[in-house]
Amino acid sequence: MPKAYSYIRFSTPEQARGDSLRRQVEQAEKWAVDQKMQIDESLREFGVSAHRGAHVEHGSVLGKFLDHVQSGRVEKGSFLIVESMDRLSREAVMQALPRFIDILNAGVIVVTLSDGQVYSKESIDKNPYQIMVSLGPMIRSHEESQIKSVRVGEAWAKKRERARAGTHLLTRRTPEWITIKGGMFDFRDGREEIVRRVFRETIEGHGRRTIALRLNLEQVPTFRAGENRKKKPKGWQPSSIAKILNSRAVFGEFQPGTGTSKYGTHKPEGAPIKGYYPAAIDEDIFNGAQGIIASRRSERDENGVVIRRGKGGRRGYGIAHLLIGLGRCNRCHGPIHTINKGKGALYFECDTARRKAGCDNQTRWRVDEIERRLLKHLSYIDADAVLEGGAPSGEAQRVAGLHARLADVKRERDAVLRIVKTGDEAAVREFEQLAAQVKEAAAELAEAETALARAAADPGLKARLAEAVDLNRAMDEAEGDQRTAIRVRLAEQLRQLVEMVRFDPELSVIALLKARPDIAPEDIPFVYGAKGTVPWILVLDDESEPHGPEPWAGQDDESRVPIAVALPSLAQKIAASRGESGSR
Repeated sequence: MPKAYSYIRFSTPEQARGDSLRRQVEQAEKWAVDQKMQIDESLREFGVSAHRGAHVEHGSVLGKFLDHVQSGRVEKGSFLIVESMDRLSREAVMQALPRFIDILNAGVIVVTLSDGQVYSKESIDKNPYQIMVSLGPMIRSHEESQIKSVRVGEAWAKKRERARAGTHLLTRRTPEWITIKGGMFDFRDGREEIVRRVFRETIEGHGRRTIALRLNLEQVPTFRAGENRKKKPKGWQPSSIAKILNSRAVFGEFQPGTGTSKYGTHKPEGAPIKGYYPAAIDEDIFNGAQGIIASRRSERDENGVVIRRGKGGRRGYGIAHLLIGLGRCNRCHGPIHTINKGKGALYFECDTARRKAGCDNQTRWRVDEIERRLLKHLSYIDADAVLEGGAPSGEAQRVAGLHARLADVKRERDAVLRIVKTGDEAAVREFEQLAAQVKEAAAELAEAETALARAAADPGLKARLAEAVDLNRAMDEAEGDQRTAIRVRLAEQLRQLVEMVRFDPELSVIALLKARPDIAPEDIPFVYGAKGTVPWILVLDDESEPHGPEPWAGQDDESRVPIAVALPSLAQKIAASRGESGSR
């Protein structure tokens, strides 16, 4: 049996508290009494704008109703009751009219209470001019929304100008660790210490899950604890840690914008405002943490295929071993996992061979022995000779070059713009091309500046090596949670120092270290080339001291050489196997 559906919508909370809801409900109920019909009041949407069509998107109340109209679940002859046409849509006529006609063609009768109009397919077939009656309110409601949008936009533009001048707070919405006191931003209840802790533990090597777990174990209140919410927070989540780590507000930066993320129209407006919020950490710490996070992500090509596997993953409170994400089988090039044989010791083994999926590498290596030998060998590296000490100058040069390129393209674009204003069609096409180049150059510059900031925040591989050696010594004396924390930190340093650890039953266990990219392979004893870097070779399967056939020039101590290597023939074999892996 056909029903009468009352659709009530308003876009702001103020309308709910005011007369809008009462008025729409009373009008619909009066119509139902007059028509002797029972009314369905389920179609209510609060805080939804009809200006950009959000009220008819998938998942919205009206959107679901329209889906039911098209599928026939809403019977023909049913009524859709609205206060006025602007409740149904405030979109432009070319969007609003077809949707209105679709409703009528589906057999639904639309009633607008403010002007008493009753629209149906049959009524418009008899009197086509009734469509003209519907167009007037459609046009007027869209124009009203457009004017309001422009005025609101102008008001926000003035607010943004005052915010950039430091004389005005753009909005009272703040990050969860900041509040407003006396018209000024301030930290809220010591929450800045939690922010600092999250970044400190990230740089130390802890993942989001581990950080959340530690905070929950210590019963540290979440940022939303104590709020009057229907759903109480269930402790810290990895997503809440990620939200802190991704926010540039932690070092005081704020990016003004236009539009709203709710409707997918938000976009940045102008440059970010530095120092807008009080800074919980400095930008170098932020960039350092981003570098650590980036090193854990896998890289994929345009087809979604993993071309570099990240060195992160779920590890719980502590870590199983120090080589997480680094081990690869030298036979099948698959990952190396650990196995507990029930005798109190962990062993490394090829995961592909364990699953009998096509690899014959059945050898197992004790985890503690490989860790000990790697850490022992690291102490023999001549850091000054082989490792980078800080941010590479190449990144800074690239940023400077991109700044110059962007400035040149902008000058060309602005020069052409003057010709465009004369109506020259060729100039218009050239302007469009230059505008695209400006956008491309700006994006490339932003990417390069991010890379430079991360590199500048990195203390360099030399400093990481020194810390790894110190941590190894400290770990021998530590116990319990302190030892766990040291191992997490040490594992993070190794991820930055070691490119890969290859496990081969014949060649041995080989650690490939990240070395200075400006050193040519032919200039370094027993080193073979690789993509982008020059890995050094550490042999980890024997008890001998690190050695080589000759020390570096000027060194008398033959036992202290730049790297621990076997014979050149071994390096050649490894290089050959690396070449074979690249052809797979």
